[in-house]
Amino acid sequence: MKHLKIGDIVVAVFLGTPSECEVIEVTDKKQRLYKLRMKSGTILPGVTWFKNLDTKQKKTKPWHILKYVGYKEPKVIEKDSIQKSDLDKQIQKQKNFIRGEIKK
Repeated sequence: MKHLKIGDIVVAVFLGTPSECEVIEVTDKKQRLYKLRMKSGTILPGVTWFKNLDTKQKKTKPWHILKYVGYKEPKVIEKDSIQKSDLDKQIQKQKNFIRGEIKK
């Protein structure tokens, strides 16, 4: 019964079928409630660990978390690396524009 963070991958049961889901929101840290997104795109609100469920919740909620799988690394796509000299030129252009020194 681990505290989950955004981006964690877990196996959750939805209507009796286990599937991998990603944590997209932590709704309540104290009660360990999470919002999960299944691979199909279905969002499961108010999901908690199976061991935390009491008898009242077991009857009303068709989903729960079974186990922690891992963490999804965010994809960082770097198209062009910015050179410091290019950045300095653009900053100087902006300063000149603010001062009113730019002429067309």
